[in-house]
Amino acid sequence: MASLNSAKIAPALTLDNIADIDLLLPRLTATSKIGAIKELTDLLHERHVITDRLGFLQAVLEREQLQSTVLNNEVALPHARGRCVDSLGLAMGIAPVPIDFPSGDECSTVRLICLIAVPAHAPDLYLNLLSMLARILSSNQRRRDFLQAESAEQMQQLLLEPA
Repeated sequence: MASLNSAKIAPALTLDNIADIDLLLPRLTATSKIGAIKELTDLLHERHVITDRLGFLQAVLEREQLQSTVLNNEVALPHARGRCVDSLGLAMGIAPVPIDFPSGDECSTVRLICLIAVPAHAPDLYLNLLSMLARILSSNQRRRDFLQAESAEQMQQLLLEPA
């Protein structure tokens, strides 16, 4: 399943519902924050998670100006919620070299970017997904494993392994 379809009552969220192999990029080509977010936004659009590429990108960048989304100085969790999002989705990309990632009042460099798309009516799903990702990515060893992943299959396996 590419993403979790929208619903008024949220079904139990698992990463099995979200970890679409076609949304996992072991090698981002972008070398800037905006370029990397756009590259992942394009994937979400191609997989029909979002309907408006530009609107979603703008919402993510506006959200990024408010507060840092960087976790442990290596991982960024940019996200946006809106009507242009059909279903909860996660696109992940690994930068071959660190990318400057100014966010809020901070500037960090990151290599792993987890872009989250949230339907307007489902903020609870987002909070559950963010909690799962934070738990997985708070482990130094798990972050190192992600950064060394050479395929989307390896990234998916790391997402689905128990934290």
